[in-house]
Parts: sequence; C-alpha cells; structure tokens
Amino acid sequence: MGDFFKWLENFGPWVVPTIVGATFPLMVTTGTHYGLVSIGINNRMTIGYDTIAQPGALASNVAQGGAALAIALKTKDTNKKALASSAGITAICGITEPALYGVTLQNKAALIGSIVAGGVGGFFLGILGARNFAGGSPGLLTIAAYIGEDTLKYFYTAIAGLVISVVVSFIVTFILYKED
Repeated sequence: MGDFFKWLENFGPWVVPTIVGATFPLMVTTGTHYGLVSIGINNRMTIGYDTIAQPGALASNVAQGGAALAIALKTKDTNKKALASSAGITAICGITEPALYGVTLQNKAALIGSIVAGGVGGFFLGILGARNFAGGSPGLLTIAAYIGEDTLKYFYTAIAGLVISVVVSFIVTFILYKED
C-alpha cells in the first residue's frame, strides 16, 4: 500500500489526500485504514511529517461529522436527531465510529456527503501541502499536530481544510437527505 501511494504522489501532492479523504470511511469499515497508520508513522519518523495518511483522514473524519449534523438538523425523528448530533460532534473531534456506523452507513445522503466532502477537503489539504507532525485520531482535538517547522502555515491550512470539509459535507447531505 505504501509503494502504491508513493507512486500516486508522483502525479501531484493532492492525489493521495484526495483519494484517502474520499475513501477513508469505506477503508474504516474494512479495516484497511490501519495500513495508512503505519505509513503515517513511517513518514513522521523518516522525514518528520506526514502528507499521505493524516491530511486525507482529517478531511474524511470531520466530513462525517458535518454529514451527521446535517441529518440532526433536518430529521424530525427525535432518536435519530439525538444520535446524529452527538455522533456529529464526536466525529468532528476525531472519533468517527458512532457517526460512521450509526448515521453515515445508514443513510445514502450522509455517505455521499461525507465522501464528496472528504475528497474536496483532501484535495485542498493536498494542494496546500498540509503536513502532520504528530499522530492521533484526525480531528479537531488533534489539529495542533499540524504545528511544526517553526511555522503555523500547516496549522492554518489544516483548520481551513477542516472547515471546508465540514461545510461541504453539511451542505451536500442537507440537500440530498430525505426523511425515510
């Protein structure tokens, strides 16, 4: 997997974060996202930062939060509203399992919204060369991991990517969501 992503990076720094951002929810459901963890750790230990795993995963995780919050706002079902609102907040913070298994995979609009926004956010982070200097579950609570090399450039880039992913996911899901 590492060699494949290194090969893809030859096409541009935006390719891998875009792919990871768009496919990360599907990778989590199959467990293949653990392959990215080792790539990210290896990158941080050899070159000091990761541009492959963490930026795309950040976009994907917070995008699931945006999708869940859109459903929480739009649904009339009080149980679904409670689940989606709490899962949306935890996903933005970096813990996506409640959103993924409780909301995103249960609703086509949320899945489409999170995939589209994860790809858009990953593209943005890749184009601007976001660098992650420490591990952790990608989300708002680990955003400080983008501070390094005596600059806040990557930190601000990560914040902008986070906002873009949440907003795009929220809008796409809100437009596509139809109550069952």
